[in-house]
Amino acid sequence: MDGKDAIPATRHIERRGVVAAGFAGAALLAMSSPEARAADAGKPTYVYVGSYTKNPPGGGNDNPIGLSVFRFDPQTGALTPVQQVPSANPSFVALDPTERFLYVTNEIDDYEGKKSGSIEAYAIDPDAGTLKLLNRQSLNSPIPAHLAVDPTGRHVVVANYIGGDFVVLPIETDGRLGPVSGVLKDTGTGPNKDRQEAPHPHSVVFDPDGRFIAAADLGIDRVQTFRLANGGLERVSEASVAPGAGPRHIAFSHDGKTLYVIDELNATITVFGYDPATGKVGRTVQRVSTEPAGYSGPHSTAEIAVHPSGKFLYGSNRGAQSIVGYRIDPATGKISVIGFANRGVNFPRNFVIDPSGKWLYVANQKADNIVQFEINRETGELTPTGRITPSITPVVMVFRRPT
Repeated sequence: MDGKDAIPATRHIERRGVVAAGFAGAALLAMSSPEARAADAGKPTYVYVGSYTKNPPGGGNDNPIGLSVFRFDPQTGALTPVQQVPSANPSFVALDPTERFLYVTNEIDDYEGKKSGSIEAYAIDPDAGTLKLLNRQSLNSPIPAHLAVDPTGRHVVVANYIGGDFVVLPIETDGRLGPVSGVLKDTGTGPNKDRQEAPHPHSVVFDPDGRFIAAADLGIDRVQTFRLANGGLERVSEASVAPGAGPRHIAFSHDGKTLYVIDELNATITVFGYDPATGKVGRTVQRVSTEPAGYSGPHSTAEIAVHPSGKFLYGSNRGAQSIVGYRIDPATGKISVIGFANRGVNFPRNFVIDPSGKWLYVANQKADNIVQFEINRETGELTPTGRITPSITPVVMVFRRPT
């Protein structure tokens, strides 16, 4: 992870050309060993990518489709186009626990003529990985930012950025979504007059035990925990980050005793203790910058994730244009910087680690591509592989494990 090894991300000069190339690529099979082909044929892994289709916040091109499906080669990490599905601003996606269904938030504010965003439910073909729309529901609140599916597969929880609330929708046995069954609103403001004039819920994530939901509200500098109750949400605990920090996304340590929050507005990670038995957010354990020493540009972070091994933590910088890696102390949960990867990174709104923990993929919103890094399993360092997958304005990715 060499912070000095920065190169401009590849740009694609014709959007329609990229789409056409993607369809053509779907017809080609990647060459691999017989063993790899047999494994892939028997247990295919797919990747689902969401892209902004209109007026991407922060900039970038409009994607003419929305959702893209790729087949993942476990030997090389290559992503081969499989399907494209029309969807309006699908800015976040999540699988249900059985991985038979995909749920997608539409980051819009005009669904069916009302000031509301929406959420879509898709059935996944277990062999082909392709998507089929089941239904779409109003969120009764505009501009959703994030969603999570509960471990029982019975509910979806959504954070509505502009609406200032968290909503719950039931999941039917066939994967379809019912109408909103519960709403919990935040109140307050923060010191940043441009971004914290009101509550702005930005993420929801279930803890490792699946009993409680952690949530970040960028607008009021607050981290909270909830529990599902009677089709709605009950508050359990809350804690504050530094004034003006703007908490965005959350990740848990594997043992469930530490909660990591990436703060968008001041480019830090706030580390909290966490009690998995009660859902209580504890005291602030540590606060660490996400940016390289000497960086003086704009602050803007986005994604955060713990490596499948539980040994490393990663975060994305859209200001400093890099992926930062940290080593996790297993005894304390504290983190220490490994380094920064910035080669080919361009406005990394999202990144994802493949299920084996071998590769990290960066969704470059402004570069119209997905870049691959190899993860050193011993040190956590990231090394660019040189593999670049064309994708117009990718902003979220999720892996579906082999079934």
